[in-house]
Amino acid sequence: MVENVKIALASLVFWAGYYWYKIFNKTPLYSYLSLRKLFYTSNTQFNRRLSERIAKNNPGYTLSATNGVLGNLSTSDLTKISQQIQQEGYYVFPAFLDDATIASLTELSYRTKANLIPKPKDGGPGEDFFKRDAPRTIKYQFLEKDLVQDPVIQKLIADPSILAVSQAFLGSKPILDLISMWWSTASAKASSEVAQLYHWDMERIKFLKFFFYLTDVDTETGPHCYVKGSNNGFPESVRRDGRIEDAEIAKAYPADKIIEITGKRGAILAVDTSGFHKGKSLSRADRLLLQFEFTNSLFGINAENFDIDKASPEFTAAASAYPFVYQRYKVK
Repeated sequence: MVENVKIALASLVFWAGYYWYKIFNKTPLYSYLSLRKLFYTSNTQFNRRLSERIAKNNPGYTLSATNGVLGNLSTSDLTKISQQIQQEGYYVFPAFLDDATIASLTELSYRTKANLIPKPKDGGPGEDFFKRDAPRTIKYQFLEKDLVQDPVIQKLIADPSILAVSQAFLGSKPILDLISMWWSTASAKASSEVAQLYHWDMERIKFLKFFFYLTDVDTETGPHCYVKGSNNGFPESVRRDGRIEDAEIAKAYPADKIIEITGKRGAILAVDTSGFHKGKSLSRADRLLLQFEFTNSLFGINAENFDIDKASPEFTAAASAYPFVYQRYKVK
């Protein structure tokens, strides 16, 4: 009875905040927290119904091209990819990033300062350049405001095949919601602070993340781990918010549903991280990863907008053709 009252209250708070967002483009904190509660208490169905409503009111673009780094994708390819993500939660593309792109992004990571997570206890600064031979912490997180200035990243976020897969999965015009890149280093113990325990994401109503492995990733160097099909609902024993230990996931799901996604440098994944996932802690070496997220709505964690000092030709063309997608980025 008490829980039902809490759910009803969460629904009221959500809808009040949702209409506030529609007017002012800002999400009240309690409405965002209500979204999280409604997601797991409805066993994902609240978000599914709301996304159908968004898709009806905001249908996708007629795309001029669907070929790019993910391949020359046909309509049937897009349907297959989207359906697999809907059913299993992820898709591993047969295509790889080219060596020149990987080299450029790796070089960018060496000349750009990153936030150190967790902050080291050595008394040094909380931001630093990454040095592979002397890492100071588990995670070096680069800032989106720096990443979006890079012409190689601009070309990737404007890639027609990435946009096409995002739109096919979301069922509506996508919005580029996040550009992220980080180095992970070996550690003795998994860290909740850097998402090395199982959890689900819910910063938005519906979203799709693209992961680009910029180093070789095997079982010891931080593979993305995913519980296949968990994006469609959770067993009652793990139907809650927060981090969940491996042992509890192992009790809730058959072993063949718990997947480690390894891959050579250049591997590309598309993942619905509303399902249970984690970045496995590294037992050796290090890993560089680039991530983009596309969403059907910016309701949720309030997103910062960024100015682009100098836009690449690819980004300029894409932003002109699809302004809704790139609404968070303004070319000076």
